[in-house]
Amino acid sequence: MKQFQVAVLLALTLTHGSFAEDGVSRMRQYIENMKAKISQDIHEFVNKPELKEHTELFVEDKQTELELLGVKIQDQLRDMEDGFKPLTETMKDKVDPLIAGVQQKMESVLQMLEEHVNHSRQKNPTDQHLSHHRR
Repeated sequence: MKQFQVAVLLALTLTHGSFAEDGVSRMRQYIENMKAKISQDIHEFVNKPELKEHTELFVEDKQTELELLGVKIQDQLRDMEDGFKPLTETMKDKVDPLIAGVQQKMESVLQMLEEHVNHSRQKNPTDQHLSHHRR
């Protein structure tokens, strides 16, 4: 009887193993079929003329929007420039006399230094003679 039970168990195990192997094979085939179907569906979707047309219209719409935005930005920059022109003119009118005054003072200082150097040279001709030899 034990031999019979072992034989039955062995037959069941072999049968069960065969079913399991068949199940794995079927699962692999199902997955491969799904991959192929998904790939085909994506390919068909991407190549639809409606999608291409929709994409072209979308790009054209966005291009038009960007062009309009560019025009608005240019107008705003022009307005800003027009607003700054009077300010820069006013600043220029105020700064020019200041610069002229500073330049005049610098020229006076340089003239005073030159006179001082010339006056010093006249007092000490020896120093002038020595400085000439040092060069």
